[in-house]
Amino acid sequence: MTEELENIKSSGLTPSTAEKNWRNRRSQKLEKMELLNLQSSLNSEIQAKQSIADELSKVRAELVLVQKELKETKQKVENVKNDSSKKDNLIRELQQKLDSAGDNYQFLKNTSRLARSESGDSAGAGDEADVEDNQPPSVTSSKSNASDNSGEMLSAPVSPIIDTRPAHLPPKPKAHQFLVRTFVAPLKCNHCTSLMVGLIRQGAVCEVCGFACHVVCQEKVPAMCPVPPDQTKRPVGIDPTRGIGTAYEGYVKVPKPGGVKKGWMRQFVVVCDFKLFLYDLAQDKSAQPYVCVSQVLDMRDEDFSVNSVLESDVIHANRKDIPCIFRITTSMMDPPGLKNQTLMLVDRESEKNKWVDALTELHRILRRNKLPSRTVFQAKEILDNTISIVKNALSAAIIDRDRIVLGTEEGLYCVDLDREEIARIGDGKKISQIQYVPEEQLLIAVSGKQRHIRLIPVGALDGHDVDWIKVVDTKGCLTFDTACYSQGCSSNYVFCIALKRQVVLYDINRTKIRHQKRREICLPTSAQCLNVMGDRLCVGFPSSFYIYSLWEETPPFCLVNTESTALSYLCHNPMDALIAVNLPNNEFLLVFSYLGIFVDGQGRKTRDKELMFPALPTGISQRDEYLCVYSESHIDIFEVSTGDWVQTVNLKKTKPLSTSGMLCLTLATELPHMVYLHNVQHRENQIRVPEVTIHHVKERSGKTVLSRTRRRFSVREPEKVKVGKGNTAERRSRMISAPTNFNHVSHMGPGEGIQLQKLMDLPAVKPATQQCQTPIQTPTSVSTPVSSDERSVRGRSVPQPKPLPRALQDSGSRRNVHNGSASNKHPSFMNPWNQRTPGNTASPDGSGSVSSQEHSTPSVHTAGSAQAHSSGHEEAHEQSSPRHSIASNTSSNVSYPPSPRERRTTAPAAASVPILPLHAPNAEDHGGSSSYESQS
Repeated sequence: MTEELENIKSSGLTPSTAEKNWRNRRSQKLEKMELLNLQSSLNSEIQAKQSIADELSKVRAELVLVQKELKETKQKVENVKNDSSKKDNLIRELQQKLDSAGDNYQFLKNTSRLARSESGDSAGAGDEADVEDNQPPSVTSSKSNASDNSGEMLSAPVSPIIDTRPAHLPPKPKAHQFLVRTFVAPLKCNHCTSLMVGLIRQGAVCEVCGFACHVVCQEKVPAMCPVPPDQTKRPVGIDPTRGIGTAYEGYVKVPKPGGVKKGWMRQFVVVCDFKLFLYDLAQDKSAQPYVCVSQVLDMRDEDFSVNSVLESDVIHANRKDIPCIFRITTSMMDPPGLKNQTLMLVDRESEKNKWVDALTELHRILRRNKLPSRTVFQAKEILDNTISIVKNALSAAIIDRDRIVLGTEEGLYCVDLDREEIARIGDGKKISQIQYVPEEQLLIAVSGKQRHIRLIPVGALDGHDVDWIKVVDTKGCLTFDTACYSQGCSSNYVFCIALKRQVVLYDINRTKIRHQKRREICLPTSAQCLNVMGDRLCVGFPSSFYIYSLWEETPPFCLVNTESTALSYLCHNPMDALIAVNLPNNEFLLVFSYLGIFVDGQGRKTRDKELMFPALPTGISQRDEYLCVYSESHIDIFEVSTGDWVQTVNLKKTKPLSTSGMLCLTLATELPHMVYLHNVQHRENQIRVPEVTIHHVKERSGKTVLSRTRRRFSVREPEKVKVGKGNTAERRSRMISAPTNFNHVSHMGPGEGIQLQKLMDLPAVKPATQQCQTPIQTPTSVSTPVSSDERSVRGRSVPQPKPLPRALQDSGSRRNVHNGSASNKHPSFMNPWNQRTPGNTASPDGSGSVSSQEHSTPSVHTAGSAQAHSSGHEEAHEQSSPRHSIASNTSSNVSYPPSPRERRTTAPAAASVPILPLHAPNAEDHGGSSSYESQS
């Protein structure tokens, strides 16, 4: 019952406990949910506060930055105001100096003005104050007449660079009336302030207001005529982003031709477009600079630098002038690393410092802005002035990487740059022009004074005996050019020859004469240049170019349309035609002696821009889309597609040796050098450039100079010349002694009985075996001893003949072995008691040659020795032995036979002298032999 009671109790308590547990769990869940909600809201508040704090920090940072920028801006504004006030003060001071002392060396100045009336009439002369040494009057261009050389001169005491900005005229609603004009002095563009470089037609001038500018700047000039004053007030200086504008100008003195020792001459210098333009001046102090540039120094050059000089740099200069001299350096030839150095002298040391500081600052601006390099060609020396044929070089052509041919006044030469050998090719006729056709292995040359065309097979360069092929009826050839044309699957070559009034075309073939006449083209006058452009031939005449067809008989057409007003000046001003370049889109660049123009196939002008040459051209060449214009002081490089002036190479008195201008002759150091213009866009050189070793050598003064190792070239003569020299030497040797069957007795000088002398009869020929067994003594074969007194009298009575040239001595010695004595294969016979000491074997002149007149030893030669000599002579003649004999009194002296009187008186005495055979003569026996062989 107890168990049941417990069960009932337990069963009765179950419902209340379960309900209680359920309530507890529900309350816990509610508490957890509330807690989670509170945590979520807390996190949201924290995130909101955090974002607000971040935004606040950002705003504060921006505020601080703005405040800082504001502060800096205020500081900059203050600095600008200070600088502006300083510049205003400086401008006023400089203006006062200009008015009082006329200082012409301030930086970035432009003060001259043109006073012109409203009707357009030219103004009168400006300031008429006296002009100081460094203030020649300016030149300006005004209203011009129909001629291109018109232009009124206005005098101003500031600068010869012309500033034609109009005066304060009321603006009028009309356009400019620009006309292209020619100026007689350097002129600045009023728009870009750059120099208007050129020989003729340098720029355009408005006929109403006188505004002068470049032709390409016309479109950028304000359309209102005259230009409002507020639009003309722009600072004069270089635009650092493009490098355009004039930065500095003034007067300097440069050394005269020949160096500082010859003195100094005045020049006017303008720093413009990162170039230094040097203009010559007349002796008159108030003279204007010439329009032709004397020298151009490019600041874009890799080696450009400006420095002061030391006393050791200008040893011939006056000591008081040294502080006022500075030097500008540019590159010239590398190798061998030569630099172009230009010395400039100013009046005061302060002016020198201004020049140096200004040029250094401009060069720093150039480097800082990293303007693109426009270097195209680099000059590399191939042959220096130690090669004598270089100075007379007229033409050249490249055969391969190691060989070039050089046409000179003395003939044609092949220069092997690898073997360092120079070979003369053919005869010594003048070679005016030469071209190489590699596919045909043929050289085409203008040869001789009468200028004939000759075809030279390339085998002649290797020493082969090949004949030059003369093209008939080519006398008086002016110039020629070659071209390649396709015929089926093969390529053929043709060369065109310009004669007096015709052009003759020849095909190059593989026949014996290697050419065949194709056709003739009649010309209206003599051709000045000739260019093959594909299947067309372009011929240049004065002020015009004509295009002819190479294959068809069609009439030519002119590339200069005389009916066009834009090209009418070519008819009124004849100019020499230099070259024509074919451009894409049927466009041509026609280059004349004063400028270059762009035209189309109908002869109409396509561009307003023209090629302007800073100096008068002395030569021209075209290669790799670039045009090289040679002048007296430098080479100007133009890009033919755009007409831009891209580079200046400072090589004086340079002329091209080929149409491509790859090889040139220059007098850059007043000595002749042959240079190779290497295109820097190509990695490798097209010909071998010698490696130059530079050594630092100290002089006695302690100054270190550069010394380089020069190459030595050997000269190889052609076989025909060698044979001719050999024959001459053989003929001369016959005058000395007979080459065969000759028995040398003694060298005798002219005596009293020289007219009675007779040749001695040669001994009978005997077997060589008898001679070897027993030496036979014959009175007629014994040489006559001569006393020392008699030798001295003979030496004084008759002067010794001059020695032959070395080549003739060598040639004669090879044919005669050793002047009649037996070869070293056979024993020599001599008297051992009468041998001279080794010290007395040398000739009196100290040349080391041995004279047989000084030997008193009688020598016996039998028939065997004569036969041995004959065989030895034939063997030496066949093998061309390099041995040379040292003959008596040099090999050019004539041998005289002994007189009968002396033979009769001396024969008995000589017969009593015992003779001892010496089968192995050594070096000590040379003093007693009449002659001996010596290794050359």
